[in-house]
Amino acid sequence: MQYLYHASHQPGLTVLLPHASTHGEAYVYAISNPVTALLFGAPKDDFDLLIDEEAGLPVLWECYPGALEQVYQHKSCFLYTVSAQGFLEGKTGWEPELVSPSPALVLQEETIPDILVKLLEQAEKGLCVLHRYSQDEQYQSFLRDELSERIEAFGLTPERLQQDPRFPQYFNKLLGL
Repeated sequence: MQYLYHASHQPGLTVLLPHASTHGEAYVYAISNPVTALLFGAPKDDFDLLIDEEAGLPVLWECYPGALEQVYQHKSCFLYTVSAQGFLEGKTGWEPELVSPSPALVLQEETIPDILVKLLEQAEKGLCVLHRYSQDEQYQSFLRDELSERIEAFGLTPERLQQDPRFPQYFNKLLGL
């Protein structure tokens, strides 16, 4: 049997129920890599951390100094294991993410008392890559491109961007705003 993983702030779940997210349809969301799933165990968005998988390995890039600590330090979550049966690929636009329109029975629950501690342990073991914020021009160029794409994709206006304190503090200069 193949397994998938789902992180939640709610303890004691026995069944994961479909819910509507940014994709508009009600799904149970899961990921085949437990470390990648763990990245969704605390609230964050595309202007805190950039998340991807490269060759099945989770990779994170901080969008500003200390973003990993800001998002994950002292935050707990619960990592749920479910069967991969009934989950579909290619429905959300992000390859690692699988979805099920039906409820998923929880097979196992693992308590993660501090997500950052767990991520640092996983990085030490080579099970994920954490790119700390850098002033290096290559890193800055990568961030500029990625953040610009997100601003355009989300249709964010200059006025809306300035309401987000991260923009005046970190991104205005980088993005030429």
